[in-house]
Amino acid sequence: MISLKCSEEFNQTLVKKGFSKRAFARESGLSESTFIQISNGKQSPRPGTAKKICDALLMDFDEIFIMEKSEVTKNVKHSCR
Repeated sequence: MISLKCSEEFNQTLVKKGFSKRAFARESGLSESTFIQISNGKQSPRPGTAKKICDALLMDFDEIFIMEKSEVTKNVKHSCR
């Protein structure tokens, strides 16, 4: 699951870059309601949506988001190679 590192910090970044949530949603090609849910930390973005956000802010994924294990995969052991 993809989550914002910190929704407060993310929202401050938007303001510092001159965006309102509505303007950023339009600029990045996202629906306003979806983007507001993501920016408030209430919805996880899909990978493509996370990429649109990163591209529009000219930031790397790891500066904005973290990858968390979902409840489904937390109990499944995987080996990394």
